[in-house]
Amino acid sequence: MLEQALELDRYLRCRIPITQAMGIRLGKYDQGGITLVAPLQPNLNDKATAFAGSMASITTLCGWAFTQITAGGAGHAVEVVVTHTEMRYLKPARHELSAHCDCPGAAAITDFLQRLAQRGRARWKLEVTLSSAGAEVLTCSAWYQATLVKSLDESGEPRRTASD
Repeated sequence: MLEQALELDRYLRCRIPITQAMGIRLGKYDQGGITLVAPLQPNLNDKATAFAGSMASITTLCGWAFTQITAGGAGHAVEVVVTHTEMRYLKPARHELSAHCDCPGAAAITDFLQRLAQRGRARWKLEVTLSSAGAEVLTCSAWYQATLVKSLDESGEPRRTASD
């Protein structure tokens, strides 16, 4: 589990440029879920609170990361996309941002991974909560889809074709 978490943290920093600009890093990954954190300063708006776009980005990325690490942990190379999101902004964030995606449970993970193996793609609904100074500031319910990658290039990225 530690190796997966370190690989995911490296992937976020190297392959998803917005994570560097926002200061997003892996906070925690265990059986309970995954947490991404980001400092407030690079994510400020003109009101000295977190920019709503930053809040949406770290929250969406948290569910994406959970989907990616779940599939990867089962030995699947996948491309993950978010297909539908509903967010509710509860209050301004004035401190570090902490997005947490709860593990949906063993049965949901088993079902997701079985569909992925059988059909080559699977989707599921994940719940992500964004907190600041221990208070919930945003809730998110989102559908993520994972699609098996047929082949990888030398850097471990999905091989692209002219039709992609």
